[in-house]
Amino acid sequence: MQTISANSAVQLFGDKDTVFVDVRGHSEISNSGTIKGALIAPLPEFMTHAKPDGSSTLPGVDSGKTIVVVCASGARSGAAAQQLLRSGYDNVANLSGGIGAWARAGGKMGR
Repeated sequence: MQTISANSAVQLFGDKDTVFVDVRGHSEISNSGTIKGALIAPLPEFMTHAKPDGSSTLPGVDSGKTIVVVCASGARSGAAAQQLLRSGYDNVANLSGGIGAWARAGGKMGR
């Protein structure tokens, strides 16, 4: 797993081979917003969204896509990224500094 800075993540925004996933709870996202277009997969139910064969919300392990995981600070997203790696994903990045860092770097926000 790599850790990615918010500035680097902002550069990936809009890339068809990059998927952003927010693992915060629904109420947190309602209060502060999230990365525009991010998939929502709260950590307690995260692995129901991550099926290696691609049969759920996240792309499959063989999709070639990079998955950037975000939370409030980087702790929960780090745990989610580790779960992805254990499930066979290899293009996984944890957004350092969380959603606040993304917003400060000028990243597009949505709900």
